[in-house]
Amino acid sequence: MENKLGVVISKLRKEKGLTQKDLADKLNISDKAVSRWETGGSSPNMEMLLRISQFFNVPLNDLITARVSSDDKDDNLVKEIIQEFSEMNKRNSKRIRTVILATIIIVLILTIAIIFTNSYNRFKVYNVNLESEEIYSVTGIYVETKIKDSLYLDSLKIRNYEYSETDTISVDLYFLKDGTEHILQSYSSLDHIQFINYQSYIKIDDLSNYFDNLYLRVTIIDNKNNQTSYTGRLRFLMDFSNNKIFHNEDSFNTNKKRSRLKISEKEIKNILLNNGFEELSSNTMMKRSKKFVISYIASSNKITYNFEENNLNYRLVYQINNGILNVIIFDENSTEIESYFYDTINEKIITCNTGSCKSYKYAMKVLNENILNILYQE
Repeated sequence: MENKLGVVISKLRKEKGLTQKDLADKLNISDKAVSRWETGGSSPNMEMLLRISQFFNVPLNDLITARVSSDDKDDNLVKEIIQEFSEMNKRNSKRIRTVILATIIIVLILTIAIIFTNSYNRFKVYNVNLESEEIYSVTGIYVETKIKDSLYLDSLKIRNYEYSETDTISVDLYFLKDGTEHILQSYSSLDHIQFINYQSYIKIDDLSNYFDNLYLRVTIIDNKNNQTSYTGRLRFLMDFSNNKIFHNEDSFNTNKKRSRLKISEKEIKNILLNNGFEELSSNTMMKRSKKFVISYIASSNKITYNFEENNLNYRLVYQINNGILNVIIFDENSTEIESYFYDTINEKIITCNTGSCKSYKYAMKVLNENILNILYQE
C-alpha cells in the first residue's frame, strides 16, 4: 500500500527547508524515527501526529487520513486510532488536572504569604509600668496593631496624697524629641488614662518609636493655689507578639513564669508573714537583719531588697505585677556605679542607665534565693 503519510511528512519537511535531523530536533525525537516515517517503516502515534500538525500548521484530520491510507491493516486501524486518542486524552487530562492543582496550590501559598506578610508581628501587647516613686499605677497595657496603637493606664495614685474636691488635677502624657516636649493627651482625672493613635490620622506612625522617651506628668493645684507636679517615665514590657507560628518550650516556660505575676496582695502578705516578715501597716511589711532589709509595699506591689556585699551596697527593686527588676549598686562612697532594669520573664536587660550592667546574673541569684523562692514557693 502506498506510504501516503510518509509522503506528506516528507513534503511538509522539504517545504520548510528542513533535513530529517532538523525535523527530529524540532520534535525532540531521533532522525531515524523521521526516516522510518517517510519510508513507511513505521507511523507516528496520535500524540506525535498532533505535534506534527501543530508544527507544520496543517489539519490533524489530513494526517490521520494519510495514515489510514498508508496502513495495510484497515480492520484494526480504527480501533488503534480510537485507543491512541483515548490514551492521549487521558494523559492530557492528567496534565490539565496537575496544572490546575499546581495553580491552586500556588495561589493558596501566595494568598497565605500575603496575609502572613501583612499580619506577621503586627499585633503586640505590652505591660506598662510607671517608673516613679510618687506615682504608681495598678494596671497598664499598650496594644499595637497595624491600624492603631492603644495605651491604657488605670487607677493612678499619688503617694501620701489625699484627694480633695477643691483640688484641680491635670495629667499630661507626652514624649521628648530633640529635647522638646510633645503632649499626646491631657486629662483632668487619675481614674483612666488612654491614648488611641489611629495611624492613618495622626502623624506619629508608631508609638513604640517613642518608648524610651514617654512620660506622664501629674499636676495638682490645691485650694490654696499651691501647685505640685509629679513625673514618671513609662516602661514597656513585651507580653505577646504574633511573630511565631508555633509555640516552643521556651515560650511555654515564659508563659508559665508570667502566670505567677497574678499572685494577689492577700496571698503575698500571707506568704511573707509565714517567712518572718513583720506587718508594719496595711501597706508595708518588712524583714530585717544586720546584713539586709527587705520591704514590701502593697500599694505599688514592689519588694525592695537592700544588702551589702564586698563593700558595695545593692538595692534590688522587684515589681511583682510585671516581673521587672531594678538594680542599683553604690560603692563605699555612695556613688552609683551601676543601674539598670532587667526583665526577669524574658531574661534580658531593658535599659542600662549606669555602668556595664553585667551584674544581672548575680542579682537574679540573690533575688531567687531571698525573694522569688519564698514568694512563689519554688
